[in-house]
Amino acid sequence: MRKLIIKCPKCKGKMRINDKVAKYRCPNCKEVYKFTSLKRAGYKFIGFFKGIYTTIVDIKNNIKYKFKTAKTTYQYMKQMKQNMKNNPNWSNYYNEMKEQQNMKKASKPSFWNKFKK
Repeated sequence: MRKLIIKCPKCKGKMRINDKVAKYRCPNCKEVYKFTSLKRAGYKFIGFFKGIYTTIVDIKNNIKYKFKTAKTTYQYMKQMKQNMKNNPNWSNYYNEMKEQQNMKKASKPSFWNKFKK
């Protein structure tokens, strides 16, 4: 069963009730609140328009998100293109690092070289 959050008419505190016609007690002021079929229809009507509003907000946020991601992707591609113009080998960074490590290893004397002499 779906839950509704309504305001108590006496104390204006929030109440959480089931979506069915019944009597509910306010947890703040202990006042009995009667949820009738007419009030239920009213909340369904209001909920319909709240749903339309949230859908519009979600669509707007989705458009903003897609625009921002496209913009950042464009900026990244522009930066990458600029780096390639300045240094065509910039993408070979990891290969250059491996070569440097191999050169360092080659310059170190090994343990077995002592016995070869």
